[in-house]
Amino acid sequence: MAKSARSAPSLVPAILALIVLVGLAYLLFADLQPSRTEHTVSPPIEIEDPQIEEVTIEPVAPSEDQQAITEKEAEQFVDHLGSKAVTLDGKQGEFVRKDGTIVIPKVEKRDTTIGQLLADKSLSPDTPVTIEYTETEKQQTTIQALDDSTEDKNTIVTIEKADGSQQQSPLIDLINDNNIDKNAQITVINKQAIQKKTTIGQLSQSELSPKQAIHAEIDRGSIELSVNDIVKSGGLDDNALFYLHRVTEADRQGLWGIIQSGLIQRFRQGLTLEGIGINKDLVRVTIPADADEPLPTGLSSFLGKILNNKVESSYIYNYTTSTMGHNPDLIYPGQQLILIHFSNDELKQIYQFFADQRNEQAQTFAIH
Repeated sequence: MAKSARSAPSLVPAILALIVLVGLAYLLFADLQPSRTEHTVSPPIEIEDPQIEEVTIEPVAPSEDQQAITEKEAEQFVDHLGSKAVTLDGKQGEFVRKDGTIVIPKVEKRDTTIGQLLADKSLSPDTPVTIEYTETEKQQTTIQALDDSTEDKNTIVTIEKADGSQQQSPLIDLINDNNIDKNAQITVINKQAIQKKTTIGQLSQSELSPKQAIHAEIDRGSIELSVNDIVKSGGLDDNALFYLHRVTEADRQGLWGIIQSGLIQRFRQGLTLEGIGINKDLVRVTIPADADEPLPTGLSSFLGKILNNKVESSYIYNYTTSTMGHNPDLIYPGQQLILIHFSNDELKQIYQFFADQRNEQAQTFAIH
């Protein structure tokens, strides 16, 4: 059988493909050509180079370093620390200048009754007195009324029974007691602490019962002392400073504790001074409570050395007998005045030492 002749391939598809490729190449070439229209400007614009004005920068003066600021604070603090007239009420020690005066209020304290106080012939009608007592009031009410009017259900309620005895219970226990009639009448005793400043004459005309128990503080005037007369030291400048403290029952730590707590309290309280620094008028420094403890090496601390020296050189003046003592182990509440001499330089060193510690801690905190 004769084979059929193979048909020749058509050129049409190839021609069409070539036409498509040529078209795509034209489009791509046209997109790559920049489109720009040039215009001739008449007259032409001349572009000048900008003139830059020369500015001379003055060097900024360096700010005052922290050490100089601390020294200034210490100097101002000590210069304004003491005064020439100090009144000691036993609540807080004070600093006084050597040429200053000390006023000590004479306050007598008694636990007595109104009747006994008024019977004291040594007291005039004008004698000031402060009395403290507990005022008792009886109120007729019910458990339900107390429940409705009392927010704190744990409040202790004192009830007077029929036989005159008293029962104290938290209100919540009375509310939850199913054996109590919540609407039955009960007598509740309310106690309130009262403090009054008055005179003996006014007290005699009050409605208080002569049997009323009171704590009385009687103002018997004051004692005025000269620091120069007490210390009798001509070798000190009038600008010398003394820390003063009136011995009280609260002084359990002896002379060392008196000086330590006095310095801590006074330096922490600080002084208000104008112009001492930027946005700062209160000048103060914190002395840690354990600053007098020995160092880890066993050596005395900075404050410990100062306190030891001051204990040994302290003045202990008995203002009831006008006698001076120097034994730090013999101090008596109510009749002795402690005087501790500090030079201005010593106080400045104390301020700067603990101010530097504060600054170092602040820098360490900022770094970390």
